[in-house]
Amino acid sequence: MTAYAAQARPHNLISRYPVVAFFLIAYAFSWTIGALLIADHQGALSAPQALHYISAFGPALAALIVTALIGGRAGLVELGRRVVRFNVGWRWWLIGVGTPLLLGIAAVLIYLMSNSALPDLTLFGEVDYLGNIGALAALALWIATYGFGEEIGWRGFAFHRMESGGWVRAAAIIGVLWGLWHLPYFFYKENFIALGVGGFVGYIVSITMGSILLSWIYRGSGHSILIVALWHGLFDFVSASPIAEGTGSAIISGAVIVWVIAILRLTARSAAESRTQGDESRR
Repeated sequence: MTAYAAQARPHNLISRYPVVAFFLIAYAFSWTIGALLIADHQGALSAPQALHYISAFGPALAALIVTALIGGRAGLVELGRRVVRFNVGWRWWLIGVGTPLLLGIAAVLIYLMSNSALPDLTLFGEVDYLGNIGALAALALWIATYGFGEEIGWRGFAFHRMESGGWVRAAAIIGVLWGLWHLPYFFYKENFIALGVGGFVGYIVSITMGSILLSWIYRGSGHSILIVALWHGLFDFVSASPIAEGTGSAIISGAVIVWVIAILRLTARSAAESRTQGDESRR
């Protein structure tokens, strides 16, 4: 075997299995950081807990690496265009930005009804491991990390390559793998540890529903990573806030699940109508 052939083989494998390579790299990066945080939680070593937010960039890093290897500069440019795609029409801007803001308003109203007082809105600036950094800084953090850090990978790379095999199927598969990507959280992050084994199963179901919703937004917005990253970041900004703890979080999650069920019903109806029209055209 020549030296060239030995060097080319890994690249050929990535070209043949780009989505597999993407998931392996994303998991390797994020779980390495997760392992450090688990060790810190167990007292085996001392690691900065803010590394939690760095781990969110695993999917984006994996997407960039695999895209560069198989698509070169042209592939990176194409990916970059989808990252900044803003000309998607007012409807998708309303969905991408407006709906998570409505959920935020709902969280405030639920807090008001539960506590007979308006919440301290500065609590939107409270984030785990960093304290209260201010609402604007927290919003920027959520959009940069769990917005772009995740969505460049999950939707912008994995779903983008898998949707031709059936978009709901692709979204569901990615949802399960996305949920499993969070597994280290259940060993160092207190609110995840509290969920237990049963909670982990429920979390997988919940995040799979989220994957279907975000994939639907991604497709509808003309494959705009920008729109799904903004939705994801804004949703986390709202749902992770102390204002949305307890009842607020449950109602917000429930609203998303109802929305996804409606999307699936409409998708199934459209597919059935298409099949009927196809059968009639062949008669």
